[in-house]
Amino acid sequence: MPLTILNKGKINKGLRTTMGMAASQARLLTLTSRLHDIEYKAQNIESQKIALATQKDEVYQAYCDALDAKKIQVAFYNSDGSKNFVDANFSTVCGYDSSRCTQYILTDAKTGKLIVDENTAEMYEKYESDKYTFAWAMVGFDGCFCFDEGAAGGDTVGNAEFIGGTNQYDNDFVTMSDMEELVFSEHQDDTDLVAAYDEIENSEDLASKSQALTNFRDMLYEKYGDEIFNYMNLNKNDSQEVVLADQENNKVYDDMTWQSIEEKFNYYVSLYAAIQENGGCQVIEPQYVSGKEANEWFNNMVQSGRVLISEFNPDTNEWDDTSVATSTGSSYLQEVSDETDLKKAELEYERELSDINTKDTKFDNDLSKLETERTSITTEMESISKVRDDNIERTFGIFS
Repeated sequence: MPLTILNKGKINKGLRTTMGMAASQARLLTLTSRLHDIEYKAQNIESQKIALATQKDEVYQAYCDALDAKKIQVAFYNSDGSKNFVDANFSTVCGYDSSRCTQYILTDAKTGKLIVDENTAEMYEKYESDKYTFAWAMVGFDGCFCFDEGAAGGDTVGNAEFIGGTNQYDNDFVTMSDMEELVFSEHQDDTDLVAAYDEIENSEDLASKSQALTNFRDMLYEKYGDEIFNYMNLNKNDSQEVVLADQENNKVYDDMTWQSIEEKFNYYVSLYAAIQENGGCQVIEPQYVSGKEANEWFNNMVQSGRVLISEFNPDTNEWDDTSVATSTGSSYLQEVSDETDLKKAELEYERELSDINTKDTKFDNDLSKLETERTSITTEMESISKVRDDNIERTFGIFS
């Protein structure tokens, strides 16, 4: 065979080999690109699985927080004398209620002032010069401190005046309101009461005079509070022509008696003293008075120490500092697990965990498919590379 023909055959074979190698290389590049795409998708899925794991931890932590969540409750007496605990908020803890086991007040730890509702603040601002007038206003007798013309002695009397005005006893010191003065005038035979009043006139300075006035009025209410109430109630509900006649008949209006309001009245007298001692009061925002939001506010404020609780001591007639742990042997205030939020948290935990597990399973399936495809591509690439290397070796062997 001529040499030229042999060389031509080798050349053609080399060209075919080269074209095959080019095709193999092109296929390798395509497979490499696909492999990179698969690895990129796998990385994204792995990132999402990590995010799911973080989300699962957060869901679990929220559930643990719900397990640890506590709420404060306050005790009330049932009709049979047993105790019933209700969720604590400003209304259930601080609103006057005779069935509550004891009375409480709240103090802002930052300002030192008493926290009260809007009505209490309004009545205190209006009657801050006198504890009894404040108490009358709080039990429903706001503005009922006077008689019309022709009533009880025939004098025209304006709204009740207190320390700083004038009356028949002393030209520069008022001892009592109109109603109190009327009751006092009917008990001039009470030597203790008269002696207590004389202490006011015999006092030489304003401080001792004020203290004597306080002692006198306290005695007057302790002995004859029901009679002052009768005049207040008559003045509130009827024309003055029937005052004396109905007083003799001891008529009761609005299903209200002194016995029914005396405890409440005295509570507000004590509340007045607490406001005075704390330098005033501040109004709680309406949404924090009652309801779920108010429960959360109360728990957060008390547990963080931003609000302090004081309990009324009837033996000393003072407000003593207390807490959930120390309130009368821990029997009137208690801290319990928040079962309502716990049940909600359990349902939320189960729902979110189910969603997370579903997504996690899908990601695992997607990763498995990608891994199968990656293995297949890798195997094919290894096969193509081997064929290409063999072709290169044989082709260059021809020309060697």
